[in-house]
Formats: sequence, C-alpha cells, structure tokens
Amino acid sequence: MSLPRFRTLVVAILVSFGFQQILSAQAQPNQPRNANAAQQAPAPAHQTMQILAVVNGQQITRENISTSCLSRFGETVLESIINKQLVFNECRKQQIMISEKDVNDEIIRKAASFGMTAEKFITLICTQRKLTEERYKNDIVWQELALRRLAQNEIKVAPGELQEQMEFEYGAKVQIREIVTDSREKADQLLQMVSQSPERFGQVAKEHSLNPNSAAVKGLLPPLARHTASPEMEQLVFAMQPGQISNVVEVAGQFLIIKCERIFPAMEINPADLPAIHERLLDAMSESKLTQAATDLFQRMQQTVKIVNVFNDAELRAQMPGIAATVDGSEITLDYLAEECIARFGSPMLTAEINRLLLKQKMQANNLQVTEDDIRAEVTRAAEADAYLNKDGTVNIEAWLSFMTGDDPTQTDSLIADTIWPTCALKKLVASEVTIADEDLRKGFEANYGPRVEALAIVFDDQRKALKVWQMAAANPTEEYFGQLASQYSVDPTSQANFGVIPPIQRFGGKPEMEEEAFSLRAGEISKVIQHGEKYLILLCTGRTSPVVSSLEDVRAQLTSYIRDQKTYLAMAEKGRLIFEEAQIDNFLEGTSQAGKSDRTAAQAPNTLGR
Repeated sequence: MSLPRFRTLVVAILVSFGFQQILSAQAQPNQPRNANAAQQAPAPAHQTMQILAVVNGQQITRENISTSCLSRFGETVLESIINKQLVFNECRKQQIMISEKDVNDEIIRKAASFGMTAEKFITLICTQRKLTEERYKNDIVWQELALRRLAQNEIKVAPGELQEQMEFEYGAKVQIREIVTDSREKADQLLQMVSQSPERFGQVAKEHSLNPNSAAVKGLLPPLARHTASPEMEQLVFAMQPGQISNVVEVAGQFLIIKCERIFPAMEINPADLPAIHERLLDAMSESKLTQAATDLFQRMQQTVKIVNVFNDAELRAQMPGIAATVDGSEITLDYLAEECIARFGSPMLTAEINRLLLKQKMQANNLQVTEDDIRAEVTRAAEADAYLNKDGTVNIEAWLSFMTGDDPTQTDSLIADTIWPTCALKKLVASEVTIADEDLRKGFEANYGPRVEALAIVFDDQRKALKVWQMAAANPTEEYFGQLASQYSVDPTSQANFGVIPPIQRFGGKPEMEEEAFSLRAGEISKVIQHGEKYLILLCTGRTSPVVSSLEDVRAQLTSYIRDQKTYLAMAEKGRLIFEEAQIDNFLEGTSQAGKSDRTAAQAPNTLGR
C-alpha cells in the first residue's frame, strides 16, 4: 500500500483554508480584459482602496496583494494582455467591429443552446467562473467573437468531418473486453487458455491483464465508438461478432487479446431532427477548431508585431522602470499589469493571505515557528509520497519541485508560501492531538488488506423504480440478465456502460449501508434496495477477493504511518476551520465582515447589568 499522492493529501486542507484558490487560479486559462464592445481598450479603473483587509487588528495592504499577484500570475496575465492587444489591433486593421449588440446576441445564442434565458446563463457563468458580467461580456465573449471573425476561414467544418462526428455520437458502438500483456509469448499462452474456455475470459483478464483499470472490471471497456481508436483497432473491433475472440494484436509495444461482448446498433434519427443536430455539432466543432485557429493567428501576428517583454527580463526592467511590455511601441505599464492581476486574482489571493496571516498569528500565540528544516523535511516527504525517487532510492527533490512549479524555478518561493509553509504550520498546531488506537489499525487493515466483495450494481435516483427493477432481477438472478438491467436502468454512467460491473467493495470505505449489505451476501445473491445519500442501488454478489496479506503484524509499521497521516490531515482541516471561525476579519475587497467567535459570544450573552 503506497501513500496517497502529496497534492491529494493536502488539497482538502488547503481548500477548506483558502490556499487551494491560488492553486486553482494558477491552473485556469487567463482571459484578456478591457477590450470592450465598442472596441476600445481602456486601462482598468484606478483603485484607491489601499487597505484590503484587517485580520484580528492586522492590516493587509493593496501593495501586499499586488506583489503576491505579480509574482504568481504576472507572466500569464501579461501574455493575455498582449494577446488581447494584438486581437484589438488586428480588428482595427481589418476594420472588424464587434458591437454591444453582437455580444448580447452571442450570449442569447449560447443561452438558448442550454435552454436558458440570457440572464440566467450570465448569472450561472459569472458565478461558476467568479466573473463580473462586464468582464464576461467585454473580455471573454468579445474575444471569442473577434477571434471567430479574424479566423473565420480557418474554422469551417468540412462535410467529411461532420459525418465523422455523426458516426461518433450516433453510430454503432462495440463493447469489448481486453487482456493486455507485455510479451507475445505470454499473450499466446493466454489466448490458448481463453480459446479453450471463452467463459473465463473475464477472470483471466482480472488475473493477468496489465491494465489495472480494465482488469478491475474483468477486462471490460466502455463501448467503443467510431473515430476514437486507431484505424487498425477500429477495423478489427467493428468486424467482430459477440462472443468472438481475436488473435493477439500488437499495439504500441503491448500485446492485446480482444473479446467482443456486445454490439450497439446506430441510433435511429428522425429526419426532422437532423438540421438541429447538424447545427449543434457544427457549433461544437467550430468552437473546438477556434482554439487552434487562435493559436495560429497569434503566432502570425507575433511575427509581424514588435513585442518587448520587459517583465521577464531583469536587464530590461532596470532600463525601463515601471514598464511591463511594449507592443509596437505602445507601453503596458507595471501598474496596469498589477491592477489586472488584482482584478483577476485579487480575491483568491487575498483569501489565502488572510488565512496565512491567521496561521502566523496562531503559531505566534502558541510559541511555534516553521523552520527551514521543517520546510526541507516536508518537501522531502512530499516528493517521496509522490514517488519522485532516484535509481538508488533517494528522494529526487529537484524533479518534484520542477513538476510542482511547471518547470519554472521562479515559482518555488510561491509553492513554499502557498503549499509547504501552511502544511508545516498546521501540522505543528495539531501534532499533540493525533493518536492512533488499536481500533484504528483494525479498521485500516480491513479496509486496505481485507477481502472485498465483487458485485454488479444498478443505481437509481427513484426508489419506486428501484423496487420495480429489484423484482425483475430477483425473478431471474443471473449475471447476464442483471447486467442487461444495469445497462438499461442504471443512472450511474460507469455501471451502465459496464453492464453493472463496479470495482470491488471494501470495508470502511465510507459507504457503511452498502458495505454492510454487500458483506452479508453470498455469490449469486441479490441485495435489498440500499439507500445511499439521494441514490438507491441493488447489488448482485459475484464473489469475494482473497486477501494478499493475512496478518496485521506484517504491515503494522506501514499501516500506522498511513493512518497517522490520514488523521493528521483530518485534524489539520478541522484546526483550520476553527482558526477561521474564531477570527475577526474585515475583507474590504469582497465587502464582507465577520466578528471573532469570542466577540459573537459576548454579543449574544444576556445583559445582566441593573438586575
């Protein structure tokens, strides 16, 4: 059992405590700002608010956030500003005008494709992307329309492409099982085995296939559509009949054996619906082509326009103070870039800065500090957990840092500030609170090393339908019929596509009702209707896995370390929540305020004076 990857372990804590907003923002594509529907590119409005937040009496200034945003997002935001300026200049050169009506019409069109009004659509988009309506219209929609006009000859969909997309979405599909090996000799042996006993194909796949994802469901793959695999593989698969087993096929250095399970015929389409279907597909394909067309367009414009990136050049920064870049001689100031960074990322950056300050205050109150040794140890632990190891088994810290920073060494300090330091601080704050009991070890052993129930499942969002299908399954409790019912009725995409096959069910996996029922079943038995959250499901038990490790003592040390990590991260999340709740925070950028927990308690206490 290996430890979970570092980002997976830390993400829940950092999400709950604000720092993941920065990580998420760093991964989001940046949309240029301030080229409006009238095709002017005004600078952002000057902001006068210099104190952005007060946390337990300590101030966070605009300069603090500006510096933090520039170090993390300055490069990508500057690139988007330059690109927006290039689009604006090219539109002006070609006398292309994008009016406010054009923008509003495009939003109405987008909204209609989702069956929504323009108002609801804008509200949804702005909420999801954390944008203002003005920015969504003047930046994102404006740029999409401008690029489409500029690249309209490059995003046309050919008839053949439309036909391929029709075949992909509405054409026949084939569901197969696979066995993957790394040698022809092994593949030939397995082919002989399954040829003699075709009904054992799934079990052989489970025991011998090198693809862990498909092996977990006995080699079963989701239905294969046209134009999703290599021509050779498609030709083979679509020529097979249910029950047929292929010869050994070599694909990308691996050797495969394929068994055809089912063929799904092409969907019947009412001719009256074809125009609407074609329009939808054309729109989707055009949007897909637009990305590549925009990239090509930017490359051509960059070759003909003189761009000087001052921000990324230390020597130029010294020569041109206060300038971030020039585009054909027009200056983009550092102040402009800083305000753009705040406009796009100021809110999540401020939230993270507030939480970082809260941690610093709590550490100081407890006479604790994060040392360089702590940082180094956490980086080493994280790199080891993510399996960044040298050939001699030592931890490759440099490779891990390169991966985490996207090969940008200038982001190392930000990584430490946003991820490593908060992790170290929270760990120190909860160090004395984490204990491991014998019951923790017992449950951990059963969850990770104990037997698991193999089953087929059908998931419903309606109890009445679940009861109806349960009666049908109970009348014919075979795997084949149960799988057909799953394909027809399950609302869970995985069990529906895989004819009921789900990963084996473990104990203490977080679904107690389902686990209790699953472990009460014997092979061939059907469960009662089980409620899990807002869903209902029924199971058909097909067997149990055999434990690989039989004694807890064999894995006690590893399991203890794993459980300690898990309990530590849970305690860190809870500690972060409590620290935030107890704080007095005035966030002027967001316009929010909260009294500290002690202040709220005092405010709620009855006034006993004069009694």
